[in-house]
Amino acid sequence: MYLTSKRAISFITAIALTAAMAGCGKSGSSSDEGSEGETTTTRKTITTAPVVETLGDLDLSDVQNKNDIPADFKYEAEAEDGELSGTAAVLDQNFAGDYSGSGFVSISSKNDAVEFEIEFKAEGSYDISITAAADKEGVSNLITVDGASLTSFKTNTTKFGENTASNVLIPKGKHKIGFKASDGLCYIDKLVITPAKELDLSQYEVSNTLSNPNASEETRRLYNFLTDVYGKYTISGQYSSNNFGADCREFIEIQDKTGKTPAILGLDLIESSPSRVANGSGGGDMVPLQAMDWWKNKGGIVSMCWHWNAPEPYLNYNGGAWFEGFYSEYTNFDLAAALNGSDPEGYDYLIRDIDAIAEILMDLDDNHVPILWRPLHEGGGDPKWKNPWFWWGSSGADAYIELWKLMYDRLTNVHNINNLIWVWNGQDPTYYPGDEYVDIIGYDLYPDPQDSSSQKDTYDLMKTVTDTNKIIAMTENGSLFDPDAAFNDGSRWAWFSTWNGEFTIKDAQLSGEYTSIDLWKKIYNSERVLTLDELPDLKNYPLDTEKFLAENGGQ
Repeated sequence: MYLTSKRAISFITAIALTAAMAGCGKSGSSSDEGSEGETTTTRKTITTAPVVETLGDLDLSDVQNKNDIPADFKYEAEAEDGELSGTAAVLDQNFAGDYSGSGFVSISSKNDAVEFEIEFKAEGSYDISITAAADKEGVSNLITVDGASLTSFKTNTTKFGENTASNVLIPKGKHKIGFKASDGLCYIDKLVITPAKELDLSQYEVSNTLSNPNASEETRRLYNFLTDVYGKYTISGQYSSNNFGADCREFIEIQDKTGKTPAILGLDLIESSPSRVANGSGGGDMVPLQAMDWWKNKGGIVSMCWHWNAPEPYLNYNGGAWFEGFYSEYTNFDLAAALNGSDPEGYDYLIRDIDAIAEILMDLDDNHVPILWRPLHEGGGDPKWKNPWFWWGSSGADAYIELWKLMYDRLTNVHNINNLIWVWNGQDPTYYPGDEYVDIIGYDLYPDPQDSSSQKDTYDLMKTVTDTNKIIAMTENGSLFDPDAAFNDGSRWAWFSTWNGEFTIKDAQLSGEYTSIDLWKKIYNSERVLTLDELPDLKNYPLDTEKFLAENGGQ
């Protein structure tokens, strides 16, 4: 789905804008080659107003789930006693091991479900234990309440075993609790529902020290804010279309229909790829201007990705057009060969392209604009299928990691760019380059239309990437999740960033195709979701919150 969406970065967008990337340049900066091929830079930094630290009205209290559930509450049921829909069927064979009761229920298609009508005496967080098996390991399925997707559970064995979905929020009253197939054949034997234990909030305690020890003051202030609110709020974000920034249709419609504006502006440096500039695309010069305006004038947060178009000699491959050159199938660029010396010209192109992007990032650095920098995104593709769809991931994890480190070193140590918060979302944990090169872990999620579940399976997968507590964000998304469900089951994504086009807009209006209009409104008006108007003054946010509170009487 995301592939289809990103293919919609159309030919018209690629060629209709004519402004050259060179029109952006560096504000008062220049670069020359050093004695050993190193690039040295002369930088002119724009002065800023003195800082007067403030938290604004931000509430940084811990958020623990509230429970009024009787301690002795317990509900048990055999799956075969539930209400079946679709092609769900009761089976009594023992190919998945021993089962309880008279049988078990098979659910295989997305219309299959088994539901149980249950009376809940109190609203609260419940643990739902499902005895289940699947036809293969790692099958994800959905738990529904009254037909609406709430959270997911993963069946990790082909034999019956216990799987628990923790801290599922269920309202008071009579409700239908169901299990629905998502991405594979699953067998449900039994369920047990009990009150949930309190969430372990220590998972949201992350260091406010960035990987770059020379990070700029503005960048450190932004990152300290992100660490402060992690686990307490989710920050709203939206990618703009057609290089229009906050003037795009997405932002206009979200504001019109919800009364709120996203806090994070998502931008793409795709048109600044040298091979796209060489082919006549334009508009890339607008991106840094939009970033500056959003941070300096609007008080928002800027996120940047880069659909890195492969260099010119490697385009027009396998029937693909030049503007499709970021896809593996449409370029014959071999990253491993470029990195191991087999293709020295390819390596030179890597350096050329990184240095071109460095020009933009340096300009933003000189203008005191911190960036949630998300390069080499989706490198591993879908970790389940091992199918990297972008060229920077198609040579495997080792080459991807080497490229990440090369880019990190080039931008940080050669060009001395200090305004970047490094956000990794290589998707596959084996593509993780290491804590010293990453500040935040992300994942791009495109669930089925109207799937408003918390995506807990994926959140938990990202927790396994490293033993170090890191901020975890939903760095791209199609369908949006219900924040109540996410906060209650512990999937407290630091932010979301809905992709542009069809996931947000249809017929120039806010679309309800992937996320219902009611849910759009609920999300943007949730007390747990920060919008633009609810951000504190990030330019003056404390560098050390504990010290600030101690010096200001806890205010």
